[in-house]
Amino acid sequence: MFRSACLWFILSCLVLPVQAADLLSPNQVLALYGERVEFDVQRSGRSIGNHHLIFSEENEQLRVDVEMNLNIRVLGLFSYRYVYQATEWWREGVLQRLQVWVNDNGDETRITAVAEGDQLRLTEGEQTRWLPGDLLTTNHWNSAILAQQTVLNTLTGESSQLSVEYLGEAQAPVGTQEVPVRLYRLGGELKDTQTWYDSEGRWLGMEFSARDDSRIRLVKRGGQDG
Repeated sequence: MFRSACLWFILSCLVLPVQAADLLSPNQVLALYGERVEFDVQRSGRSIGNHHLIFSEENEQLRVDVEMNLNIRVLGLFSYRYVYQATEWWREGVLQRLQVWVNDNGDETRITAVAEGDQLRLTEGEQTRWLPGDLLTTNHWNSAILAQQTVLNTLTGESSQLSVEYLGEAQAPVGTQEVPVRLYRLGGELKDTQTWYDSEGRWLGMEFSARDDSRIRLVKRGGQDG
């Protein structure tokens, strides 16, 4: 249900501060987000799970651990479980290594990628493909993605071409509050998806349609500053 839309996004860097689009070091990312960011995942206004990111420094690289857990029950007769786990290692804004594991209601997928020269060697099962080494991933947190037209889709292991429409200033929930954000509609394959950031380029949430046309929304927990 969520496989094609859970985590894809891209923004336009022209309307965000330059410093927010240049997260190269662990110190910069930790200063913006802190060590952990948590989101509630809602479906048609009801909680169905959680999503979090953990930032740390490892061997002079930025390590980002991402996890999403969803559990949907319908009248006690139907249960759907989705788990997404990814770990990224970055050096000076360039992806060095990626590990992804997805359990889509029992259907498992594993993707790995390793930087080799100016390319990424990506492996999924028995298949290996080569992608440009400067791709940014679709895990939301890095606003350096703002200027990109091509991103690495961590759900499929493919590159995705996307475009963005800036929708202007808006109010969005953070915890129990409404805060000012900059709102975008994602183009291309995610034309139905909206995502929002604060004035510093900090990702605060997103919303998209599932296959049954219900709306899925990620709402950041706690205060705006982490």
